[in-house]
Amino acid sequence: MKNLLKLEFRKLKRQKSFYICLAIMAGMLFIMGATAKVLMEYAEQIAEMPGGEVMPTTFSSFLLGFESASSFSMLSAIFVSIVVCDDYESHTVKNIIARGYSRTAHYFSKLIYVFTATTIMFVIVVALAGVIGGLFLGFGELSGETILLIAGQYVVCMSGVALVFFIASSIKKLGASIAANIIVPIVIPLLLELADTALKSESFKFADVWIDSFLRSLTVSDVSAGRILACVLGSIAYGVAFILAGYFVNKKSEV
Repeated sequence: MKNLLKLEFRKLKRQKSFYICLAIMAGMLFIMGATAKVLMEYAEQIAEMPGGEVMPTTFSSFLLGFESASSFSMLSAIFVSIVVCDDYESHTVKNIIARGYSRTAHYFSKLIYVFTATTIMFVIVVALAGVIGGLFLGFGELSGETILLIAGQYVVCMSGVALVFFIASSIKKLGASIAANIIVPIVIPLLLELADTALKSESFKFADVWIDSFLRSLTVSDVSAGRILACVLGSIAYGVAFILAGYFVNKKSEV
């Protein structure tokens, strides 16, 4: 497995999709930062218009909203799909197994590589959000609460990466994997909303215990400590479940 990891990490330097996705995220953050600055400058004029209201954007709120501003989840899903499916479409997996490596070694070496690459991507995008937010909105204080919420968002995002990895390693076809990894995160919350409507419960909602809800909760500074803990633990549980599900599906499917 050590040799497989070396092989995987050697690819990162020449993984064009990694740099393209990062560049798009940076461009999205720049556009959102510039838009926020313009809206803040014309907030009074906009407020005078019928129905016009501008929510104030601060350095901290921009930083906490980096995920949606950069489209991190969608673009990282595309990157992971490309990385995972490339081995199957180029028949690299067959060559690896023919050399005596097990499917387990291949699966977990690829998983470690994907988590490492998306972690690097996450750190860079957060740093870019801080710089761009500071340049357009003014640098503010980086509180301990903000750092904690960003750390929580990291855990949630990695559970999303685990879901993407599970889908891509199960489908194995690039086009279908990208489509599924874009559609599934949209469809699941809608289904959960329908289930909540049918359940009509005030004390429990299925939508509140899904990844999207966890991420939204961690983008606001007034979230309770209990909710933060629930989001982190729930995300870890989802991540483990997706990894194990992907492993068993991968082990039984044809290469």
